[in-house]
Amino acid sequence: MKKILLALAVILALATTARAENIKIRFGILPVIDTLPLQVAEKEGLFAEHGLDVTLVRFMSALERDTAMQTGQIDGYFGDLVATYLLLDRGVPMHIALTSWRTTPGYPMFGIALSPANRDRDLAGMRGRSLALSRSTVMEFLADKLEDHLGVKRNYFERLEVKKMPIRLQMLLTDQVDSALLPEPLLSLARLKGGNVLATAEDLNLPLTVLCLHNRYFEDNGAAYGKFLAAYREAVRRLAENPENYRMLMAEACRIPKPLVSQFPVYPFPAPALPSAAELNEVQDWMIAKGLLKKRVPDAAALPPAHK
Repeated sequence: MKKILLALAVILALATTARAENIKIRFGILPVIDTLPLQVAEKEGLFAEHGLDVTLVRFMSALERDTAMQTGQIDGYFGDLVATYLLLDRGVPMHIALTSWRTTPGYPMFGIALSPANRDRDLAGMRGRSLALSRSTVMEFLADKLEDHLGVKRNYFERLEVKKMPIRLQMLLTDQVDSALLPEPLLSLARLKGGNVLATAEDLNLPLTVLCLHNRYFEDNGAAYGKFLAAYREAVRRLAENPENYRMLMAEACRIPKPLVSQFPVYPFPAPALPSAAELNEVQDWMIAKGLLKKRVPDAAALPPAHK
C-alpha cells in the first residue's frame, strides 16, 4: 500500500510540475470564423500537448480587444492587418505570428451584399448607390481592393459610414442602404433574408487576418512561438481532414445563425505562414495614404526575429 501511495504521489507531483511549466498565454479573439483553428486547438487540448497553457479570451468588439492588447491584459490576439499596424505604431511589443485567413477562391469571407430592393442589380446598376462600411478599417481597405478588382474607379459606390456590423446588416435588410460590405456568415444571411451578393473578396489573394504574440514569446530562439505554431498546425490539419467533426463547434464559437448551420461550409485554413513583405507593404502604403500611419512601421517590429 505504501508503494502504491508513493507511486501516486510521484505521478501527481510530475503532473503538477508539468502544468506549472506550461507557458501561459492569454489570447484575445472575436467570435468569427477566422478563429476556428484556435477553438479546435483549445477544445482538443493541442496547446497543452505542446507545453502551452492558452486561455482564449473572448471579446465582442475589436475596440475592446485592441485596448486589452495595448494595456497588457492579453498576451496575443487575432485581428486584421490594419488594426495590427495601428497597435504596432502605438508601440505595442508584439510580432505577427501567422496569417489566420488569406482570401481563398470558393470561400468568400468578405463581400458586398445587396439589399432586397437591389438584389437583381448588376455592377453597372449599382454605380453611385450607397455602400455601408466602416471607414479607416480593413473594410475600407477591402472596398478599395474590390473596386480595383471589379475594374471600376475608386468611390464607384457612395460610401456610407456604419461602424457597427449588426446595424449595418439591419439597414441593408430594411433597404435603408443599397449595399453593405459584410463578413461571413452575415453575407450568407443577407442572401437568405432576401438580399443578394454582388461581389466577394475570395479572388483578391490577400492575407486579411493574422495572429499576433507578445515579443517575449519569440525569445530563446522562438521556443514558445514554435510550440504555438505546432499546435495551430495540428488544428488546421484536423479541420482539413474531418471538417464535419467541427461543424457544431464552428456554429457555437463563430456564431453561425441557426438557419445556416447545416449548410455553411467549414472553411479550409492555410497552414501557418507569414504574410510576404510585399503584402505587408501594400497595407502600410494604403494606411499612409489614408493618414492612418505617419510613417512606415519597420519590419523588425512587425515580423518575428527569424524573419527580419
